[in-house]
Amino acid sequence: MRYRILIADDAALNRKLIKNILFHNLDNVVFEEAENGQQVLDLVEKIQVDLIILDLIMPVLDGYETLKKLKKSEKYHAIPVIVNSSITEIRSIEQTLKEGAIDYFTKPLSENDMNIILPLKAKNALLVYEQNHIIADLNRHISSELAYANAFANSMLPKSNRFRDVELFIKYYPSLGIGGDLFDCVEIDDRIHFMVADVTGHGIAAGMASSMVKILYRKSIEKYGILPHQILEDMNRSIFQYFDFAGMDSYVVFTAFVGVIEKNKLSYANAGHPYPVIYHSDQDGFEEIRQDGFLVGMLDDVTFRTETLQLQKNDLIFLYTDGLFCAGANCDFNGWDKVTKASAQLKKALTENPEEFLEEIYYAFHMIHKSSNKDFNDDVAMMLIRLL
Repeated sequence: MRYRILIADDAALNRKLIKNILFHNLDNVVFEEAENGQQVLDLVEKIQVDLIILDLIMPVLDGYETLKKLKKSEKYHAIPVIVNSSITEIRSIEQTLKEGAIDYFTKPLSENDMNIILPLKAKNALLVYEQNHIIADLNRHISSELAYANAFANSMLPKSNRFRDVELFIKYYPSLGIGGDLFDCVEIDDRIHFMVADVTGHGIAAGMASSMVKILYRKSIEKYGILPHQILEDMNRSIFQYFDFAGMDSYVVFTAFVGVIEKNKLSYANAGHPYPVIYHSDQDGFEEIRQDGFLVGMLDDVTFRTETLQLQKNDLIFLYTDGLFCAGANCDFNGWDKVTKASAQLKKALTENPEEFLEEIYYAFHMIHKSSNKDFNDDVAMMLIRLL
């Protein structure tokens, strides 16, 4: 790989001296020269430059302004710049380092500067730039992979928002472009099957695991149909039966709430998931569906239980993952009562415009985390079901 070094100095003798020093101490380098800052900006527009050695005092456009323009440019800000000037201008050099210069040297150059210091500074600057290029390429590749993975995850979302007896509203906010939260809703034989789950971890690995969980869920529905506890138990057995996690740092562990709606009767089982919230339209009030259970994937012989609840037309079931209310290292994983209170405060949006409700409750918790200097650091999945 050949590196291109741009030497900018209004004195031809200085340019020649620096060029000779670097030519005899660096391999695979070619040189460009500029007499002022404007020529520097013109050259980086035309050719790829890997390092700029920039004099501070030049006509037309001096080194200070040239550096500022380079560092403000989205296209050229990453090019490393080594500034040089007389030793009497050391404070100015300090300022340029704050502006983004990677290093500096002073004139006149000593023998030690010429033989060791300047070549070493140039080598280090080129190495950093090359490594940054590699990192940038990797980030672009990862971003592309995340985009494909996210598109795949989105392709697995429920294909309809309206079923025979319910209307469905969903929102998903992955923390890293793709995450481990998932939901599903499918209608089989006049029954509405649904699940919200949260796989431990974030990113691509959690996204892959969530896709696997969704496949297991669909297969378990085919086996057991109406009984949520059997669906969870079958998914749990399948994880230990079909997957070998030897040598892996973690297992597939997830919380889940599984429900079935048939003729306004809700059957459900909970595997350690935050309590869903029900809005009862006839009472104009809220209730949490309180049931505890083990997480799926922790023990191979765990059992769950199915309970039932009678619902009415226009009742709403709000399901969510703990990323909504839990942020930061010291968050309270039992703080789902906050979601119930927030739902009551947003009752008008909940009953009149469910999609707006999902956006508003997400924003409300975002502001809470922001006010306490915490960021959303987890995936957030929300599902709202309205009985018709």
